[in-house]
Parts: sequence; structure tokens; C-alpha cells
Amino acid sequence: MDFLTSSILSGIAYDVIKHGMMLTADNLKDRLRDWLIDDSVLLKLSSELERLSLTDDMSESAIEKRITASPELISILGNIKPAVESNTIIQSHSGSGDNVGRDKISF
Repeated sequence: MDFLTSSILSGIAYDVIKHGMMLTADNLKDRLRDWLIDDSVLLKLSSELERLSLTDDMSESAIEKRITASPELISILGNIKPAVESNTIIQSHSGSGDNVGRDKISF
């Protein structure tokens, strides 16, 4: 399963800073809505990003290098997973009739 990576987080941080906003838990929550993150983790994440002293003069790659150099952030990122839920349906079918994977509506 994919995890939130430093390059994804650096892109988000860059966009937030570029627009003159602070890297707060609320701003991160809005941009990380596709990831399973609880509020306490968001607070830790924003706190660690604040410790890096990121500025709007930095490029996205410079921000990524700072994030990658922080073992605390790498640890936090490794536990954040996508919120995308996937369903896998495996079917075997022989004979005549329908092969319907989920809800079938007949009229």
C-alpha cells in the first residue's frame, strides 16, 4: 500500500507557503483529505514542519530535502495511508446467465 511521501508533503507545503499561509493543522487537513490522518497526527505533522523553518524563498525540492532529513517527519509519514477504499471482486462463471459482481437491478 502507498504511504504519504516526502515529495507529496513538500509539494503541499510549498503550495501553502507560496500562497502566504501558515502550515497549520487546519491547512494541512484541508489538503490531505485523501489520506487517513487523525487530528493528533496532523498536529505532530504541522509542529514538525514548523520546526524546519520553511520559507517562501525555498523551492519545492529544498523543502523536500529538509523533510527527508527529518527522522521524525519520515516516521510520521510512514504511518499515513491513503483513504481510498478498494473493493476486489473475484468471480468464476460457467454456464448461462449473468455474471454480476455487485448489486443487480432488474426491471
